[in-house]
Amino acid sequence: MAFTSLSKALAAATLAFSSFSLVSAGSQSTHVPFVIEATWGPTDPTKAISRDALLVNGSFPGPPLNLKVGETVDFTIINNTPDVTGIHFHGIRQLGTPEADGVPGVSQTVIKSGETYTYTWTAEDSGTYFYHAHYKGQMMDGLYGAIIIAPADDAETPFSQIGDVPTLQKAASQVETVFASDWSRYTFAEFFAIEQAANKDTACTDSIILNGQGSVYCPSIEFLTANAAPQTPALLNGTSLTAKGCIPANNPVLQGRFPLNAAALPPDVYDVCTPYEGTNYTYTVDANDGYAAMSFVNPGGFAILQVAIDSHKLIVYEINGNYIVPQWVDEITVGNGDRISFFVKLDQAPADYTIRVANAGVNQVVSGFGLLSYKGSAGVANTAGVINYGGQNTTLITSLNRALAAPYPAVSVAATSDLTYVLDISNDPSQPTDAWAWTLSGSQAYNQSRDDAAPPLLFQDPATVPDSDLILKTKYGQWVDLIIRIQGPLAQPHPIHKHANKFFAIGGAPGDFNFTTVAEAQAAGLPFNLANPPFVDGYTNPPAIGTGAWMVFRYQVDTPGAWLLHCHIQTHFSGGMGVAILDAIDKFPQFPSGDNGSGSGGGKGNSGSGNGNSGSTGGSSGNQGSGGDSNQYPPTSSGSGSVMTTVSGPTAVWSSSVAHSTGSPAKTGPPVATFTGAASATHALGYGAGLIAMLAALVV
Repeated sequence: MAFTSLSKALAAATLAFSSFSLVSAGSQSTHVPFVIEATWGPTDPTKAISRDALLVNGSFPGPPLNLKVGETVDFTIINNTPDVTGIHFHGIRQLGTPEADGVPGVSQTVIKSGETYTYTWTAEDSGTYFYHAHYKGQMMDGLYGAIIIAPADDAETPFSQIGDVPTLQKAASQVETVFASDWSRYTFAEFFAIEQAANKDTACTDSIILNGQGSVYCPSIEFLTANAAPQTPALLNGTSLTAKGCIPANNPVLQGRFPLNAAALPPDVYDVCTPYEGTNYTYTVDANDGYAAMSFVNPGGFAILQVAIDSHKLIVYEINGNYIVPQWVDEITVGNGDRISFFVKLDQAPADYTIRVANAGVNQVVSGFGLLSYKGSAGVANTAGVINYGGQNTTLITSLNRALAAPYPAVSVAATSDLTYVLDISNDPSQPTDAWAWTLSGSQAYNQSRDDAAPPLLFQDPATVPDSDLILKTKYGQWVDLIIRIQGPLAQPHPIHKHANKFFAIGGAPGDFNFTTVAEAQAAGLPFNLANPPFVDGYTNPPAIGTGAWMVFRYQVDTPGAWLLHCHIQTHFSGGMGVAILDAIDKFPQFPSGDNGSGSGGGKGNSGSGNGNSGSTGGSSGNQGSGGDSNQYPPTSSGSGSVMTTVSGPTAVWSSSVAHSTGSPAKTGPPVATFTGAASATHALGYGAGLIAMLAALVV
């Protein structure tokens, strides 16, 4: 184990704040040491094909970090991988510690192989968060783990709206974190290289895994088609789904105008599926507890996921680390980077109940499975799922309504904004023939090479940072609108994440947004929620076909620093879908002379040796084969544009040219639950069915 010396205690950044009384990393608070070692080694979640991955203390996912509001963590990473990296603390505000955000090129330089790096920050808000690699698309290789922050003893919760408060508090304090994601046989570097060589925005995976466990399922084409939306044949237009359940790579609707280099696309990316028996995730619960709490986190590369548990309602009480007015639902959709926490009432007969996690997109019919296992279980319950293998409803259900997820207690949003940025998501116009190249600015891609930039943006004088479509600037106290327009005719869902403080998602819909401000759109009759909008750090636009889509985020500039706004689909971000934001340039953090974000010159809480550049910063067995009952899965038996910047009010116009919580001991038996036929109802908010229906309208 190669250690580099932690040679310097780093000086605090100086920030001027008004109207705030907050715990900061410099306050007298409990310091919690947390050390991880990142290594690069073989792993095999599905028992299918061993591939190298980023391991944390030898495990995947990494160990959970448990804190309480007000505690300060000294998070140290020992980078014993052969590559460089950085560690981001997803959803953590970093008020007063912007240098601990963990983004190479923005808040620090990269951490080299063999180096040790320490981040220091204070837990300000309770909830579920997670740490993950933030160098290029490394998160697809597995470097992530849960952050669970317990609330203050006197914190206000919505639990009284659900049931017995002490019972629910106990359940929430023992929340089971479940990382659910797509998992490919290819490392990120390999996956992205294939995308570029084949000129394909690839969205076909080998499996869906839960907490690093899963299986590779290969149902028949007939089964896959039966579990897709009824409109799928129209989209396929005489072709069929691939053996993996994917829309073929050469589908003209999804490939669009871009030339496909099919010869550069290995057959096993889309067309070859070999079933393997893996160990599926199990969470054991005790009915005597009354309730169990679970928090689903999506660290995946590209799959937006739907989650349901047979015979159990999900009582959603927290989204992205913020309490909400509870919603009783049958199914939730978890976007990339999202954390959705819910209670499950333990009122069913002792048995094993299937946890279903299906891809929500039109791109692939695929699911992963787990078990909610009651103590004293008599075996797998004979229940039908409310969603099928393709994520389609099998009955009329209630889905989580993200647009109506009101924060609890209420948080006020300004009725108007001071500054507006209009951002356009499209394929990068400067690379008009590249299907994998994206832009969030509307004019150019946020290139991966920016991860290696030095000095990072945080350590530059914002007055000398050139105006650019890729760097937005704000002033302290302003209310900022980020209008995000998704270009049609195929407007994919994009989970957009903002680093630092949360924002209000005040509106969004399919359709074109032909306005430069929210005020203009309001005057034209477009609806916006300014009463109780979602208060989150990530949000996903509704998909659309034949037109564009849009969403608007409103936030107040109260956390000075250099931050990212980007799509959390790893291939999209690596393809350029991101911008940097210099928040509060008039109260920008100041660092000691010579500090360059490397951990050697005095960045607050960060330490390292050299210049800190490169490297990482600082169950139940579900045996599965192919075949079996074609109406049952898993089967019971084996077988063979440019940024437009405007300011309303008197301000000058700026023109821009530019926890893992370990499950219970392994329990034998496949997670089997039967249902017959295809979906009988379209998904209320599901991206899969809705997008397929809109695609069908285009091709029929």
